[in-house]
Amino acid sequence: MFATLTSLVFIFAPVAAYIPQYRDIQRTSNCDGFSSKVCLILLLSNILRCFFWLGKQFDNTLLYQSIIMIIAQIIMLHLCVSIKSKDSLMNRSKKINRQQISSSFFEQPFWEWDSFFPYVLFLAIYTFTFFVISYVFLFTPSYFELLGGLSLAIEATLGLPQLLQNYNKKSTKGLSAVLIISWFVGDLFKTLYFYYTSAPLQFIMCGLFQILVDTAITYQMLTY
Repeated sequence: MFATLTSLVFIFAPVAAYIPQYRDIQRTSNCDGFSSKVCLILLLSNILRCFFWLGKQFDNTLLYQSIIMIIAQIIMLHLCVSIKSKDSLMNRSKKINRQQISSSFFEQPFWEWDSFFPYVLFLAIYTFTFFVISYVFLFTPSYFELLGGLSLAIEATLGLPQLLQNYNKKSTKGLSAVLIISWFVGDLFKTLYFYYTSAPLQFIMCGLFQILVDTAITYQMLTY
């Protein structure tokens, strides 16, 4: 019973940290304070982690955590895009047809599309590409080791988009303090776990980098 409860907490706790941010965006109909590239990084890294599991079947709890995080970030991304789409439509005072939605995939800056379809298209292409590659190298352990390392490296950059957005705007308005605190606490415990379990140095360095970024964002929230 205790093991089951611990697993559930481990699966849903990282996602729960995004609930206050989601509710703030939903309540204010404004997502300017939250960088949608956070969703991008979490989606990319967790999709890779799911493929990593195919070649090296680690604890199922971690797999379930990745699946839940993917679902949560798609929901978060949909909310942000819906709000931006409404603003874009109001500014232009015209509707976007299906052809314009498709062409926006190529015409607009990456991950700044004004409709949800290009995001789904990109994620579908990304997932299918790694599905094919993973199938080809299904019996190549070194490939899956590389895949796991790539997933970890991408996740290590989680706070960077938010840090850069805060710096460029000189504001953290709309950014949930609960989210940043959860990042800091989670990264701290994760890094300590890596250290005391003698994990590879790359894991520890990634953890320390994330703590550094979390600290910088916290400083921004206190000064801007």
